[in-house]
Amino acid sequence: MEIPGYQIQREIGRGGMATVYLAIQESLDRPVVLKILDASTADKAEDLISRFLAEGRIVASLNHPNIITIYDIGIANDSDLYISMEYVQGGDLKQRLELSISPEEALRYLAQIASALGEAHKHGIIHRDVKPANVLFKDDTPLLSDFGIAKAINADADLTSTGIFLGSPNYVSPEQADGVKLDGRADLYSLGCIFYEMLTGRKPFISDSIIDIVIQHKQAPIPRLPAELKDYQGLVDKLLAKRREERFPDAETLTAEITKLHAKLLNANRLRDSGLTDDSLDTSTSLRGKRSKQILIGLILLSLILFSSLKYVEVKIKDTSVAVDQVTTNTVLTETPLGINPTQPSVAGNPDGADTDTVLGPNQAAPGPAVQLPTPEILKALTFLGRQSLEEFKLTYPPRDNAYYYFTRLLELDPDNQDALNGIMEIANRYSILAEQSMIKNEVDKTQAYVDLGLRIDPNNEALLAMKSFVKTQDNSLVSTIKRLLSGK
Repeated sequence: MEIPGYQIQREIGRGGMATVYLAIQESLDRPVVLKILDASTADKAEDLISRFLAEGRIVASLNHPNIITIYDIGIANDSDLYISMEYVQGGDLKQRLELSISPEEALRYLAQIASALGEAHKHGIIHRDVKPANVLFKDDTPLLSDFGIAKAINADADLTSTGIFLGSPNYVSPEQADGVKLDGRADLYSLGCIFYEMLTGRKPFISDSIIDIVIQHKQAPIPRLPAELKDYQGLVDKLLAKRREERFPDAETLTAEITKLHAKLLNANRLRDSGLTDDSLDTSTSLRGKRSKQILIGLILLSLILFSSLKYVEVKIKDTSVAVDQVTTNTVLTETPLGINPTQPSVAGNPDGADTDTVLGPNQAAPGPAVQLPTPEILKALTFLGRQSLEEFKLTYPPRDNAYYYFTRLLELDPDNQDALNGIMEIANRYSILAEQSMIKNEVDKTQAYVDLGLRIDPNNEALLAMKSFVKTQDNSLVSTIKRLLSGK
């Protein structure tokens, strides 16, 4: 197979209608994904080919951060219909679903994909095959891809000439299963199925029979979420309504509803984490003016001592202030997802017989045996996510999306994995950096929390041991004096 202007490197995928290759675009010397329509499929009426080219050009013109970039589309050698698009290496949502996705992540992905669909719908493009495998990732950004050679060519119906159902039965809307004319609400139904799967780890309708799955999409009640996910049931109900008239009318309305829900959940979480009520907020406001001078005096005294006695090395950290502020003192003190000795060869079996959930803490999910047969792709993904979390200083928080979680999952699947062992030890080093910065900022409680967490991972970490000794010394001298000042005694 030859396409002028491209050097085909290797085949990376094959579907019912097209073959996908990794190629080099010669003019720009960049890697691209080249999808070439199979010859048997390309032997269609001229008007269908023209429609495919027209729709492809519209998709290529879309400029959206959550839509895969299409570079070129056309016909080569008088018969080879092809499309050239952006090559990304972050895997797809189908792979990520083999791991766990937090509700917060699921809501974020839902909003981003909905925004992408909204952009396509505004230009008259219906995706028709929204499914996890068609959501790619560039770093942690989802990209909607594969708007579909097959769907565009067979736009009037979702059945091939052989009568086989086109699309994905696990994510198909009732009206698409009926083969009627579609609008954007069919895509939103498919997105609702994905959202349910991200939240629960399972598809909304399950059966060994494809026919039965399609029937369930048309007739079965909308599945209920577990009690701990009840806040998201309203979105699921609206997205998975059998009658499209009862769904969100468009992606923009869905996005607005997601924004409202996110704000509501964020506010509730902040109040819960802080332990504050409206009365306590009013009381604390009235006391601020009285205590401000005492606090200022204490901070000045402490900063003078710290800057004169602490010698530290400046560390290059990407967006450090954000990374530190993501974890409040309250959170750090309650999130203690530890209980692993990274110097031992295996963590799959707990030698002490301790209950993993108790060791990990109330909000940190235990790495359970979710994946029975690890594949190289899964191991690579866990390694990538663990390293990425280290770079973002997501060390042991948020739950199920942090370096400790990914590296312990990796060790569970591959007990001797050196990347995982080194990664866990690096978490302790990162906690020493955070502790050092918190000390400079006079965040005494947070400093102590970082030191404690780091030492529970690596009890022999020299930087953390030195900082622990320093904090203890200061606490027995100047810090005690400052606390008396702050208390007004």
